[in-house]
Amino acid sequence: MSILGTRKFSVGAPGYSVNEEYVRFNQKNNMIYQGEWNRQRAHLGDDEWYRSRADKVRNKTPGFARLDWAYYSAMVANLAASDYVINRANAGGTSWSPINRSGLYKNIEDLPQWGCEPAKAGAILKSLARTLGADDVGVCLLDRRWVYSHYYDRAARESFPIRFNDENGYEKYDKPGLVEDKSLVIPAKMKYVLVVIHEMEREGIATAPTLTHMATTWHSYSKIGFTTQAVAEFVRALGYHAIPSANDTALNIPLAIDAGLGELGRNAKLIHPLFGPRCRISKIITDLPLLPDTPISFGVTAFCDSCKKCAKKCPVDAIPLGERSYEPAGEFNSRGVLCWQMNHARCREFWVRAGTNCGLCIQSCPYNKPKGALHWLVKSVISTLPALNSAIVYADDLLGYGKPLPSVQFWQEFSGRHERQRLHSE
Repeated sequence: MSILGTRKFSVGAPGYSVNEEYVRFNQKNNMIYQGEWNRQRAHLGDDEWYRSRADKVRNKTPGFARLDWAYYSAMVANLAASDYVINRANAGGTSWSPINRSGLYKNIEDLPQWGCEPAKAGAILKSLARTLGADDVGVCLLDRRWVYSHYYDRAARESFPIRFNDENGYEKYDKPGLVEDKSLVIPAKMKYVLVVIHEMEREGIATAPTLTHMATTWHSYSKIGFTTQAVAEFVRALGYHAIPSANDTALNIPLAIDAGLGELGRNAKLIHPLFGPRCRISKIITDLPLLPDTPISFGVTAFCDSCKKCAKKCPVDAIPLGERSYEPAGEFNSRGVLCWQMNHARCREFWVRAGTNCGLCIQSCPYNKPKGALHWLVKSVISTLPALNSAIVYADDLLGYGKPLPSVQFWQEFSGRHERQRLHSE
């Protein structure tokens, strides 16, 4: 159960509505990749993004000073060293097979599987994930709708299917991995998902859209790389299969919703009850039986209907001000899911201009608050008294929440910040 399992507003509820038009999403349509294969969007590729970032660093643009660049470089180092690419399936740190073969697996591969009740197994995996740095963890069953129909191969600039071994012609594959026709195959018995949340530090997110903000994002991804690889190896050493995954293989947000870790917000982000949209999601898919958690409801949809701060803050109007819809804003969205249909092409265009991954919609969200009894009380009011939502948004603006923090101020406070946190916790 999530850390929220005993809280009064955490009641079971469906997390989304999906109609008959839904089909599994092809990863190549993600805007991160379209600049590579779609000629009409070549200007939105990584090369342009990197060039924009470098120009800002050279020109000493506020938020792109040498100190900011060094902070960002530090936060991506661990992922580069471990070859953990957050959008790439079954390669390097996201390998679908054991990665620690230096003597550990020799002569013990024939050991019987570890046996345990699903509830206890889940509790152990959750504790392990938290020991490794996770801030919240949940369990759900693998809903195949959320698995990508195809993964994208950057080297080939093509997409290839993700299949299950109960599909015609794939029955012989009993281990997860790549097969002869370049499909990735997941055994049908791998139907459990450990979904992991890492909080992003509030002070860094407040500097968006700068390199200090982007470094904060990648700090969480660095922890994701460490956590998912370690949990996957733990599961494999128990005699089971494991697929560690960041943004590859399957859609994160619906799995997190199924695992009781939040609801979907207007800004197309998971809204976690404690961290709001200020978190990153990863998961480990496995055949180790785990007890699923229950989805929660705490008033996000009604609040986002009233709030609209993220949509008003978006510099390119990528976030809609209107109602939710099943009709996608483009091929970069799934058809048939009721949500606020974000225009990810506009979002990516701003990324390229900004040289970062933006983050203004996270910074401005009223759910993005520091921990504390007062903020927890406000969230409880949102979950139980939606008639007060407009007043809460008004108060949020009046008190100055959601305003950017200059990177210069971030660094002025940086050296003493963690010392103050240590003293506060003692």
